[in-house]
Amino acid sequence: MSEAAPKKKKFTEIANKNFIMLFIAYTIICLGHSMTSATSSAGWRAGGLDMTVVGLIASAQAWAAFVIRPFSAPIVDRGNKKKIYFMAVALFTVVLFMYSRSMVDISWAVPTRIIHGIAWTFISTVTAVVLSEYVPREDLGTAMGFFMVSQLIASAISQPIAFELANRFSYATMFMIFGCIVAVGCLLVLLTSPTKTPERQGSFFSGIKLNNLFAKEAVMPMLLNICFQGTRSGFTVFLAAFALEDLGIANVGIFATVASFVGWVARPMLGTLLDKKGTKATLIPAGLSFALGLICLAAAQNMVWIIAAGVFVGIGQNGINPVLTTISIRAVPPERKAAGNSTNYLGMDIGSAVAQSAGGLIVSTFGYRMGFAAFLVPVVVGTVAAVIVLTRQEARSKAAAN
Repeated sequence: MSEAAPKKKKFTEIANKNFIMLFIAYTIICLGHSMTSATSSAGWRAGGLDMTVVGLIASAQAWAAFVIRPFSAPIVDRGNKKKIYFMAVALFTVVLFMYSRSMVDISWAVPTRIIHGIAWTFISTVTAVVLSEYVPREDLGTAMGFFMVSQLIASAISQPIAFELANRFSYATMFMIFGCIVAVGCLLVLLTSPTKTPERQGSFFSGIKLNNLFAKEAVMPMLLNICFQGTRSGFTVFLAAFALEDLGIANVGIFATVASFVGWVARPMLGTLLDKKGTKATLIPAGLSFALGLICLAAAQNMVWIIAAGVFVGIGQNGINPVLTTISIRAVPPERKAAGNSTNYLGMDIGSAVAQSAGGLIVSTFGYRMGFAAFLVPVVVGTVAAVIVLTRQEARSKAAAN
């Protein structure tokens, strides 16, 4: 007689005290993080900085993340998760006050972005690990599904609120307010139950090995992420300044709101398409949608164009990310999944850093619209290259099966 399938648990059965505090804390933390690139760049631009300089400053966060990422996983695996999480969130809280200071003293800008990159790399690495300490192992997948709604909430509302505060008061005051809000999240992390420090042999850094960090099998999704994630990070830095200077729109946060909600609606359908039709069938429409979003930005005349761009980018982003993650994990043996995923994320770091640096130069030289149009190149090249590579892989798989 077969055993009954385990009953899927409800939110109320998973949401213990630690889960709820961590969910609220992470929502608050993401609220502070998801608005920083757009608003800080707009604030520095409003202070008179050239967009080339703004792009270079913005890229410091991604370069810092690229350098620190090899150290984050072994430190988290070998240390006390709660303490590491608290220190990372506390550091991020300080970063927001540093952003406020950078609005009046630009010499603070580069250190702020570097420390932001370090803090966020640890936060993104350790959050799910801490959550796993507070829910049963068999319920972790369901818990993560509920928990990641926090990112949607934060990305949907953070930028409209941030730009409204900046327009009413100042960018410096806005960052001070967000710093105080994130401090509440830091306190909630402190109030969660302690986590155990695992027994270990050797130092924190003895687990850092090239084989555990980089997987050559996942180079293709890494290169695609340089194209796609670089584009997403690149145009985000310049969007607020473009909307204000070319269109007279003071609060362009609606773009992030639309992209977030459309992505949330589209994600289940894109996931089904990925499972049923495969990576190529998902990546092509996602890449085309992403390109259409950039065309809307390059041709934008009013808020309607901005909203349309948010729709297309939301669909594209939520179709591309799962595909590249899936490819990177499937490309490696089961025991090296972390290395495959890490390689994929390295593409995000490199792409963000390069796009923000190069994007600033292009925008300063040719204007915002040409800058958005230029970002079409890596998206189109990435989509075409992915189709070619995936087609060849499918042909090899069929040949091997026959």
